[in-house]
Amino acid sequence: MAASFQLDIGQSIISVSETWYKNLQVLGTGGNAVTFLVVATSGVHRGVLFAIKVFQKLSKPERLDSFLEEFLFLQDCNHPSIMRVFDTGTYMIDHPFFVAEYLPNTLDQVIRAENVSVVEKISYALQLLSALVYLKQFEPAIIHRDIKPQNIFVKGRSCVLGDFGLIKRVNSKSIDDREVFKESIGVGMPFRYRTPDQVSYLKGEADLTPKSDVFQLGLVLAELFTGRNPEKASKGFHKPVVLNDIGDIPGALSEIIATVIARMLEMDPNSRDDASQFLDPWNGIFETAVKRAHALEGRAMW
Repeated sequence: MAASFQLDIGQSIISVSETWYKNLQVLGTGGNAVTFLVVATSGVHRGVLFAIKVFQKLSKPERLDSFLEEFLFLQDCNHPSIMRVFDTGTYMIDHPFFVAEYLPNTLDQVIRAENVSVVEKISYALQLLSALVYLKQFEPAIIHRDIKPQNIFVKGRSCVLGDFGLIKRVNSKSIDDREVFKESIGVGMPFRYRTPDQVSYLKGEADLTPKSDVFQLGLVLAELFTGRNPEKASKGFHKPVVLNDIGDIPGALSEIIATVIARMLEMDPNSRDDASQFLDPWNGIFETAVKRAHALEGRAMW
C-alpha cells in the first residue's frame, strides 16, 4: 500500500453530503494526513473556501485511529475557539477525510507582527484558556498535546485552536500511544514546545493530564508577549525541559503578565494550576488593559 497520495490541482472529490470540493493547493503535510485548500462547487456552501484534511498513512494503520479520533472530537465540538468541521467523506475507499473551516492566518504571524496591541494579545490568551477549559470538561477530558503558534489560527480578533492530530483522552482505558507519539516528534512537534509532563510520559514514569496543555500554552504566551520561546533547545525529546527567563514584556502590565505566565510554566504538574484557575487572572488583566486603553486612547486599541 502507498504511504501517501496527492490530489491534482483542479481535481474534485465528493463528501457524504454529496457536496463537491475542488482542490486549489496543498496547505501542508502532517504525520497522519495531507491538508488541501478547496472550494465548494456545489451545495449550500458553494463558493466557500475550506480546508480538507485527508488521511494518508496507509502504511501505518494504527495512525487511522488517531485520525478518526480527531475527526470525531471536532465533529462533536461546539466552542468558538476550537476549529469547526462541516463535512466528511472517503476518498478512493482507503482515505477518510473531513472538511474544516479555512483559517489562513496563524498566531506565528501575529508574534512576528509589529502592530498588535497588548489588549489583543491578552484577548488571545483568554480565548485559548477558554478552549482548554472546554477540553477538560469532556468526559473523559481531552489533551491537545501539540499547542504551538502554527496550530493556533487567528480570524479577525478571534483565536482558534486547531490541528488535533495528537489528541489524547484521559481515562484508564486510554491506549498507550507512546510509540505513535514518538514518531510525531521533530518537525511535526518541535522540541521547543515540550512539557515536563510529556517527557515523563514518554519515559513511562507518569500519565499525561490536561495540565500538560497549560504548560504548552504558557510557552506560546511567553513567545506572544516577548517574541521568543523561553524553552531551551534540546537534542532529544527525553532530555529534561529547561527554561530561560521569560524575558521583557513591554507595557504597564508587564509584571502581572509575567507572573501569571510563570505560574503556567510551573515545572511540577502537581503544583501547576489547571486551566480553569487561570481564567480569572487573565480576565482581570484583560479588563485592566481595556480600561487603560480607553483612558489613554478613548478606545480599546483594537
